[in-house]
Amino acid sequence: MNKLLITLGTMLTIIFFMTTLPISASSDGFSSIERQLKEQLKDKPYFDSSKPVKVVKVAKTPSKRYYIVLFTYSPYYTKHLGDAIFKKEKGRYTFVEGLASTDQNINNYAMYLDKVPYNLVYGFNEDNRIRTLRLATLDKKSSYNIPIKKGTYFVNLKKLPRNTDIEKMEHFYIMDCYDKKNKQIPWNECVE
Repeated sequence: MNKLLITLGTMLTIIFFMTTLPISASSDGFSSIERQLKEQLKDKPYFDSSKPVKVVKVAKTPSKRYYIVLFTYSPYYTKHLGDAIFKKEKGRYTFVEGLASTDQNINNYAMYLDKVPYNLVYGFNEDNRIRTLRLATLDKKSSYNIPIKKGTYFVNLKKLPRNTDIEKMEHFYIMDCYDKKNKQIPWNECVE
């Protein structure tokens, strides 16, 4: 019965593979994004505005005109990877929401985008070490795999059923990581 529920849940949800946009340091759009990120981050108590904020990946979302921007910054002595949602209209990017961040390799949380629930997973994949991530709820009633494409950073959005209340749902956790040869990577080496 549980396998049927997982299979049905997998069939009902759609994983969107997002296209990555090339990042150019001279691009006015991306320098505008970095300025907006700095402006948004300055209210955080741990943000050091003297250190750079660098956009490392921009991924188009399934929702028209919205982009997930991954960026790095260094509060104090650690390097953090953060995410933000931007909307593109008339060739300009405007900050919408976000600013979650982690000092670990991978971050994962549920969110709404245009009132549609998604599970967002993003991270740093040094030397393209990670090939697949397996996520599951703690009650093991729902799980899914994420194939990781080559690249230093990755982003994945999984659309959840429309009636999902992300405040009350069983959250997904990273259960397993697999390398290029499909061998399991110890959890602490994968995530931390």
